[in-house]
Amino acid sequence: MLSDYRTWLDSELKLLGNASHHAYSFGQANMAKRAIEQLDAELDRTLYVPLAPVVARGALTALEMIAEGTTALDPALEELRMALRVALAARPQSE
Repeated sequence: MLSDYRTWLDSELKLLGNASHHAYSFGQANMAKRAIEQLDAELDRTLYVPLAPVVARGALTALEMIAEGTTALDPALEELRMALRVALAARPQSE
């Protein structure tokens, strides 16, 4: 999905670049360019793994069950557990 969004931004930038004689188009092209730069910076520092909410909840439950049965989770798994918890809490409850 993110690669599709970046491809769309690139196509918009090219389209707007061809109409750069209009001040409005120039401003829109600059906005598209900044959006591409920000998206690329975000993708460079963050790994996005597309998970269905039900799969993410299942993984979170499994990690929490492991944590209950041991003194402490490996720090990498604890970080994953917290990231899943935050992502699911931030998601609108439509299901």
